Amino acid sequence: MKSLVHVLLLGLVLMPLAHAEQQEKPPLTVTYVANEGFMIEYEGTKVLIDALFGGWESDWCYTPADSLIELMTAARLPFDNVDLIAVTHAHGDHFNADIVAAHLKHNRRGILVCPPQAAEKLEASAYYPEIESRIRVVPASGDSAVAMALAGLDLLVLPTSHGPFWETDEKTGDTVDRHRNVQHLEFVFTIGGRTLFHCGDSGLDDFERYRAFGLDRGHIDLAFLHWWGAWDDADSCQTLAREVIRPEQIVLMHLIPGREPSDQPEQQEPVARKLIVPRQPMEKWTFR
Repeated sequence: MKSLVHVLLLGLVLMPLAHAEQQEKPPLTVTYVANEGFMIEYEGTKVLIDALFGGWESDWCYTPADSLIELMTAARLPFDNVDLIAVTHAHGDHFNADIVAAHLKHNRRGILVCPPQAAEKLEASAYYPEIESRIRVVPASGDSAVAMALAGLDLLVLPTSHGPFWETDEKTGDTVDRHRNVQHLEFVFTIGGRTLFHCGDSGLDDFERYRAFGLDRGHIDLAFLHWWGAWDDADSCQTLAREVIRPEQIVLMHLIPGREPSDQPEQQEPVARKLIVPRQPMEKWTFR
């Protein structure tokens, strides 16, 4: 398991989020794979984030079809020649160790960035000896960020807590957070002169932490955020977008099939210049 050591202490300014000089840039293509999974492409560079998962059906999130999983596993078009695979956490609706391991075996240029719990699951794969050198493990410490440069991209990886899931412990009767021990990462990366932010399943409520990492002082061109009409963290997600990261555009994710984001329409319009709602897996957009 290959760990990263380039750590930024909490409180330092976010590495290059300063917006590049305004000039005509080649288009950036974003494909919605399913749930929180996306493919980002720019001039021959290809990034996957939370996209290599599946093998089950769900009525609470979109999942990849079996035919799509076959393409992921074999690293065939459109999942060929992927440069960077980013994983926010090891939950099955974001990450499947068998799919990721097989993909890395067939895609020998791909580098994986993930938390330790995801890397540990990969160790059980028969392909692990072949792929271990291309796994970059980010420490899950809550008070540090990791800056890195991979495949021509600048990344800032932010260890954060997973959003809570409260349930009653049958033995004690206490209310506990089922996600309290989940190792979770957020990603900020620059590609094609644009800065993108993917929150994964984070709680999106520690605004001072985001400010400490400099997200309020940079420029976010595109943010991938929870669908705030469906989850308990609706208000915090909107507040983060409106008052802290202020993205130019937002792509909503963790969508419930067949459910429109209409629970709080009066609060959705002001948060970004454009709000994009995926309607089906493998839908594609071009950003200029």
